[in-house]
Amino acid sequence: MIADEKHSSNEFPREIMFKAIFHNKLFLKEMLINICAENTIDAHITERESKQGKFISYTITALFAHEEVLHAICSHITRLDGFITMF
Repeated sequence: MIADEKHSSNEFPREIMFKAIFHNKLFLKEMLINICAENTIDAHITERESKQGKFISYTITALFAHEEVLHAICSHITRLDGFITMF
C-alpha cells in the first residue's frame, strides 16, 4: 500500500450524504429513520416534495463507521415500496 492511500477519501469512518427519490407515500421518512436506527446510524434526513406532490426526495447525511453499514442501509432503502433511484 502506498502511504498516501491511507488517507484516501474512501477511508471510514466518514460522513456521507446521498439522495433517494420515491413516489410520495406515507411513512417513508419514518421507515428511513428506522432503517438507519437498526444499523446504529444517527442520520440527518431532509425531504423535498416535487411541485405536484407525486414524488419526494430525501437527503440522508450520516457518519458511517464501515462501508458494509453503508451498503446494508442503501440495499434496504432500494427495497422500499415506491423507490425510484438513489445517488
